[in-house]
Amino acid sequence: MPRSPSVILAVTCRYVLAAVFLAAAVTKITDLAGFTNRLVWSELPFARIVAAVVPWLELTCGLCLALGWAVREAAAILAVLLAALLVYALAHFGQSDCRCFFFPTREPRWTWWTPTRNTILLACAVCVSLVRTRHSPKA
Repeated sequence: MPRSPSVILAVTCRYVLAAVFLAAAVTKITDLAGFTNRLVWSELPFARIVAAVVPWLELTCGLCLALGWAVREAAAILAVLLAALLVYALAHFGQSDCRCFFFPTREPRWTWWTPTRNTILLACAVCVSLVRTRHSPKA
């Protein structure tokens, strides 16, 4: 049976989110002290708690998406995280990005990059959390 465009989009978004959040988690986990310092320096409320929880949450959700376990739940959790990151990026517009989403590189000069990236990923997470990609048996 051919798949609908919405299912193809959701599956594509699922693997994009998995790759992005696995890379983000590895970036943070391999330099946890640096990540924590960047959050503390940015004066993020509860920075140490966020630094202790977010990398492992990203790793868990990324693995769930990649391996097909609790896909919609993982996407919903990431949607909430991405919504919070989007609000933070818009509230602190123009400030330096934490450079913790991928392996740290030179920061893009385009100031709209962070909110744009978060919006696109949020749309992907919502798509994955709402679209059924498998047929469930009728009750």
